[in-house]
Amino acid sequence: MNGETEYSQWSPDKLIERVTLLERQLREQTTRYDQLLQVAVPTPKLSKPKAIRQFDPSKYSTRFIALKFAYLGQRYNGLEYHANNTTPYPTIEEELWKALNKAKLIFPSPNPSLKEGELNWEGCEYSKCGRTDKGVSAFGQVISIRVRSNRPLVAARSERAQEEEEEDPRKDEHDPASDTKSPFDPINDEIPYPQILNRLLPPEIRILSWCPFPPEDFSARFSCTERCYKYFFTQPAFAPTVGAGGLLRTKESQGRQREGWLDIQAMRKAARKFEGSHDFRNFCKVDPSKQLDMFVRIVNSSAIAEVKAGEWLPTEYLGLAQFQQQYPPQTQSAEYKSMPEDFDKAASSQARSAPSLYAFELKGSGFLWHQVRHMIAILFLIGQGLEKPSLVDDLLDIKKTPQKPVYDMADAAPLVLEDCKFGSRLQWIPLDDFPVNGTGGFRTGGKSDSKYGIGGAVDELWKVWHRHKIDETLASSLLNLIVRGHKSGDRSYNAVPQENNEARKSESQKVFLGGGSSRYAGKYIPVLQRPRMESVGAINAKYLKRKGIDPPERNRVKIMGAGT
Repeated sequence: MNGETEYSQWSPDKLIERVTLLERQLREQTTRYDQLLQVAVPTPKLSKPKAIRQFDPSKYSTRFIALKFAYLGQRYNGLEYHANNTTPYPTIEEELWKALNKAKLIFPSPNPSLKEGELNWEGCEYSKCGRTDKGVSAFGQVISIRVRSNRPLVAARSERAQEEEEEDPRKDEHDPASDTKSPFDPINDEIPYPQILNRLLPPEIRILSWCPFPPEDFSARFSCTERCYKYFFTQPAFAPTVGAGGLLRTKESQGRQREGWLDIQAMRKAARKFEGSHDFRNFCKVDPSKQLDMFVRIVNSSAIAEVKAGEWLPTEYLGLAQFQQQYPPQTQSAEYKSMPEDFDKAASSQARSAPSLYAFELKGSGFLWHQVRHMIAILFLIGQGLEKPSLVDDLLDIKKTPQKPVYDMADAAPLVLEDCKFGSRLQWIPLDDFPVNGTGGFRTGGKSDSKYGIGGAVDELWKVWHRHKIDETLASSLLNLIVRGHKSGDRSYNAVPQENNEARKSESQKVFLGGGSSRYAGKYIPVLQRPRMESVGAINAKYLKRKGIDPPERNRVKIMGAGT
């Protein structure tokens, strides 16, 4: 039957014999196949897993340094880390601590009371200058900390021995180990701290410089002589409304000032009133855990300044000769090598249109919790024509206004801790001045260049700026398109409604608090006519009662701290 075996006619015994034969043949073929496979594909040798190298801190010396760094704080829950406080965003301290630990730059002392993953600064001599809040940025934040050093332990021990010899002359005056190596240069031979940390930190956090020799008694918090803040805002502050419905209905404006635009001169007049020594209890949030009863702070400078185009256009440095499309620049001689000091001239060709940009600039030795944001909130009310500049005098007069009226503080995002000053006590080594080990020179533009190179500070921050710049461009184009009336190819603004005498339909007042938009706050009530908060003494007493602390036994905390 077509060459096929007809097994239906076979006897049972013959069938069993046939199956046995086929099974034996199959086993033989499988054995031969396995032998051929073992010859063709040799079994790989399994390598032994590498043992995890344990880091031994006792083999390294340490040194006390200061670090200056900057960060964009919108995506962070402030600088300071708080245990058992779960937040949707990390803190700046968490990112710093992770980077320092990953680089094995700090050796915290064990603390059994801390849970796994909690930040531990024990034994690191750690201190910070300004405690910025959630969403607040900083361009000149400073910390002091003890870190690992490249300095050989032999040298460290010989110096300690020398100190002992000065105390005990009977000891040897010479350590042979000190002759084995050339002297250690505490800067050229040191670990490049900014470069290492910038590789591990998010692009929004950048180490700018480090100080190799802070004084022995230096504290980033208590040694700071002046803290400088800036709060940025635009003019107009929010989108103006056309027609009579967009005009303010206050006695001061007399129907001439349009919502959205700020009276800069009135704000400047009010800002100057903050200068000097004043009690700012009506311009802060009381923290009862600190038990403060003294709210006097000294403001060295308080002003409203327009931010020049060359200062707020992020690409201002592209106007410099070194960054021109052609090199050497056609407008400069071949001998031109130095960076021009006047950045305004380099950016003068950059076009700028409304809205303009302003900043509330504030300088002082220390500030209370949320003080800056309360101060600018009052200035915004004055700028909108809702309050008079004399409101600042009334709130600073504790006899006239002993309890803080209820009002909202300004948004956090536009606030920046611009700088922390320490006089001449610190000498900073900038990021671009860090030498290349063993060469005595500086590397620029290469892969290892920590400022302009691949992955350098400029390269990483350019990506951040570029993302936001594209967002700004798209939003601006869409705004113009909507105002024009969404007519294809029509770039005129004929669709904008003309002025009319239509009465304002709503009594609700728009109020600006720095967040880029306004909100309706109902019929506006002047600040001094609003309900008052409890006195500082009452707030502190309630806290002590809730914690079960006897007032006579409490330790009063009177620290000129920094807050926003």
